[in-house]
Amino acid sequence: RGPAIESGAPGTCNMSFSPIISRHLVRRGVAKFLFVVDLSRLQALNVITKSVFDDGSTWFESASAALPTFKLCRDLFCTACRVQFMALLKTFLTAIVADGCEVPLGSIEDVRQMASLLKNAQRAAASHRARGGNIAHVAIGSLAFDAETIDAAFEETTSLENGQVGLDLCLGTSVTFPTATSRHRGAAPLCLHFAWQSGSLLVSARDDNKPSTSIEMPQDYHPIYRGIADRPRSQKPLTLDVISLSHALILNHRNFVVYTNSAWQAADSGIFTMRSPRQVACEALTRGVLCIMYVRDGMPEHSTNLAKALHLDRPQAVLASR
Repeated sequence: RGPAIESGAPGTCNMSFSPIISRHLVRRGVAKFLFVVDLSRLQALNVITKSVFDDGSTWFESASAALPTFKLCRDLFCTACRVQFMALLKTFLTAIVADGCEVPLGSIEDVRQMASLLKNAQRAAASHRARGGNIAHVAIGSLAFDAETIDAAFEETTSLENGQVGLDLCLGTSVTFPTATSRHRGAAPLCLHFAWQSGSLLVSARDDNKPSTSIEMPQDYHPIYRGIADRPRSQKPLTLDVISLSHALILNHRNFVVYTNSAWQAADSGIFTMRSPRQVACEALTRGVLCIMYVRDGMPEHSTNLAKALHLDRPQAVLASR
């Protein structure tokens, strides 16, 4: 133990280090183990904890630990934004993020938009389960497509070969939904496969572990008429929503029906449009576009005939050719 340094002695500082040491210990030794929702209560305990928990870094570290699949921006935890973020935190805590997907939240506007879409989908899923639905699942996933074929996938192809329309197929990522949402024990995981062709989003819902490269195009498929008739009754219908969160494009397909373990099917209701030049939109699709996906069993409750009558299901062919 060294000699004591008297306060006021020449060459010494009268500043007390105890509050600094206490703040450091609380921040490094306690705050990182706290759940983010507890910070508000601890902030009100005393002067030291108030000082510690006024620091945005503490909130950022605690929130990042609670949301490991989210990439949060530190600016969200400044005094001006923190209250708004905390009011929406519960929605993110209950969100399911697809494997390998990182969810960036860079601004409070991004937070509000994602929270609104998630909350609406989560409420719809809860309502579907309450009415006896077996599958009702919401997930955040990233749709990324092959860079070598994404540009050609937006081209209108008119060449005919052996009576078939020759169109490039651009394969994308697959998103697996946990089986916990199914009430049937032993159910195989539901996997949604995605692709693009001629400006249309194609989907195949499968529980047979079949890879995207082995999924066939239906024999009666044509880019102008996207319906597929006479399905076997053994194929179970599912209803799907896919809604993007992107500054480069709008992808908003709701209430479209896919059949389990069927061929590729076009998302035949909703809209796709580019908010930026085509090349920028294509680059966004190859990097990965964040989407909210909601899948449930059965047919859609609301008709999409109005959207089809107004051709809202086919604006992409016009935009893609520009």
